[in-house]
Amino acid sequence: MARTSLQCRECKKEYETAFKYICDDCFGPLDVKYNFPTVSKDTFSNREHTYWRYFELLPIENKSNIISIDAGMTPLTKAENLGKKLGLNNLYIKNDSVNPTFSFKDRPAGVAISKAKEFGLSAVGCASTGNLASATAAHAAKGGFPCHVFAPSDIEMAKIAQALSYGANYVAVDGTYDDANRIAAQIGDSKGIGIVNINMRSHYVEGSKTLAYEVAEQLDWSVPDQLIVPVGSGAMLNAICKGFEELQTVSLLNDVSNMHM
Repeated sequence: MARTSLQCRECKKEYETAFKYICDDCFGPLDVKYNFPTVSKDTFSNREHTYWRYFELLPIENKSNIISIDAGMTPLTKAENLGKKLGLNNLYIKNDSVNPTFSFKDRPAGVAISKAKEFGLSAVGCASTGNLASATAAHAAKGGFPCHVFAPSDIEMAKIAQALSYGANYVAVDGTYDDANRIAAQIGDSKGIGIVNINMRSHYVEGSKTLAYEVAEQLDWSVPDQLIVPVGSGAMLNAICKGFEELQTVSLLNDVSNMHM
């Protein structure tokens, strides 16, 4: 039996895992649903220091499809001086700026492109004006995929220089980021290209939850009292919440309901 399936967030219809992201019935978004194996704290000991140490909790069926640039297991640093100023004895900062392309986007991009390999796709891409473009291009280069970055034509070149250095193809769109996103969706769906933050999004968002896994493990499998997460679209916040809830589901954490976000 497959470890994962897809389930509509709105009407709850389930599908076998496939290269799709929208429900056929109600057009709602599809989320990954897991049949989690039995795991324990010992399952993850003595493994590689990347987020792929949590393979059993991620949506890749076969380890041979993993495309890794050694992202994850970033430092959880005790901020003693800042903690003193704020009156907090145990304040920690998760430093994802030390990931290979310098942002947390290495997490979702790596999972999405690994799944693109598992689906047998021939090319990947993203709609991005910065960090995601770099993360997608780096993983694509590691996996041998052509990579297409869709961004507004008037973007500052410094924002995509890193992505271009990995060999990405810049698709300049005359318009806003929303226009770039729309065109990326149309081309991705019509050409069978895995656009990580659009038609691969169901699997893409699963990468961000590894922040929760790492924080829990780095705190000796305990639940933080308070968690502060920067919010843009809110996708990372939702993924981190899901990560802590899943650790409770597999009995690696106690009750997480008292954690304040």
